[in-house]
Amino acid sequence: MQVMKFGGTSVQDATAINRVIEILRQQQTQSTIVVSAFATITNHLSELIESLKQQNISAAESHINYIHNRHLTISQDLNLESEIFCFIEEMTEELKQIVLASKILGEVTPRSIDSIMSYGERLSSYIIYHAMKNAGISISHIDARQIIKTDSNYSEAEVRITDTTQAIEQFCKPLFSNHDVVITGGFIGSDSSGNTTTLGRGGSDYSAAIIAAALNADRLEIWTDVDGIMTSDPRIIHDAKQILCLTYDEAAELAYFGAKVLHPKTIYPAVENQIPVFVKNTFNPDFPGTKIINFSKNNKMIKAIAFRPGITVININSNRMLGAYGFLSNVFNVFEKHKTSVDLVTTSEVNISLTVDDDKNLPLIISDLNKFAKISVQKEMAIISAIGEGIRNTAGISSRLFGVLKGINISMVSIGASEVNLSIIVNENDMIEAIRLLHNEFLASLPHSEIFREITKTDTE
Repeated sequence: MQVMKFGGTSVQDATAINRVIEILRQQQTQSTIVVSAFATITNHLSELIESLKQQNISAAESHINYIHNRHLTISQDLNLESEIFCFIEEMTEELKQIVLASKILGEVTPRSIDSIMSYGERLSSYIIYHAMKNAGISISHIDARQIIKTDSNYSEAEVRITDTTQAIEQFCKPLFSNHDVVITGGFIGSDSSGNTTTLGRGGSDYSAAIIAAALNADRLEIWTDVDGIMTSDPRIIHDAKQILCLTYDEAAELAYFGAKVLHPKTIYPAVENQIPVFVKNTFNPDFPGTKIINFSKNNKMIKAIAFRPGITVININSNRMLGAYGFLSNVFNVFEKHKTSVDLVTTSEVNISLTVDDDKNLPLIISDLNKFAKISVQKEMAIISAIGEGIRNTAGISSRLFGVLKGINISMVSIGASEVNLSIIVNENDMIEAIRLLHNEFLASLPHSEIFREITKTDTE
């Protein structure tokens, strides 16, 4: 048993979907397919919601027309039967009814937002199901809301793992008695009242990992539009290398601190169930991609440079910290109150510095912190993370890192909190230069090996 997740660009049109069908024909094992919405559809659904919030009904209707026509065109190009066209019309009519209800109410509710955002995966999974069925694949379709069970935290729903596992056992597993393949949409689920929920942007990866864990799959494949995970973003680092093998911890840190290939939550269900994860390219299916497993023969080295701009640093200074207990608890209670997660933390006797990447509640957070400490804020900062198993205990890496960045102001350092991550905070204006210096120092001259592979001109053609 394997689980294969295909992202939006992998199913962006009829040609891409037919390519996925050919990939599936090569499989020799039962497979669960998890698909994202067709490329750009999620963006149009988001813009539709913004139009509703502004009561711009004509703009909302324009987005609905685009979504309708896009799915109609893809279905026509796939030579699908009339049943699909009826389904598209029904779904379009549902969206129009939500627009009408929002117009009457004068607002769009969190529950309505999740319902709207679900249409991309609901449409794509059913269309691709019929395309695969017409291609002769033994396949069944299941609505993700039937098997992914969540709380009611709309737009960022938490999966109820026990209930989800039971639902997959009850509704998904039996389908394999008569079919080789089961397909579903990613990103969406339902709460205990049956309302549609979503797992957050990029949640299709997480859906696939949860399903893989519940099915006790032999492997999880994340199919995207790149050859795997790179040593850094190739748009910035033109000589970035292919990483052939990572550990679970390295991949998780990379996902969290900026790598775009994996969703940050993806790796955890696989870690708990020891499921190998493969990141592969739909447009280059013969390439092995990046393998993510539980161990590495090659530790104590930096394997990638990740980064995340748009960071805010909050400096908290108070003499009350001296010899006091409970001060840190008071600080983090403020962030919990305002539902804002913290990325990096450093402390001294009278100062705490921490970072957030979501500043929508920043004024409220600062107001509460000011009640017991002096606060200063630095905006437009960036996290840069050197990722590699065992680097915390490897002599010389820190000195090399700081040495090569001696001309760049580093406002915060986090080292020792993780075995695989050494992170610094710099001004966004210095981010690209710092990334290039670090990549050149640690990764540019590394030879082809079982960890890295040079990307040649032929690979990108």
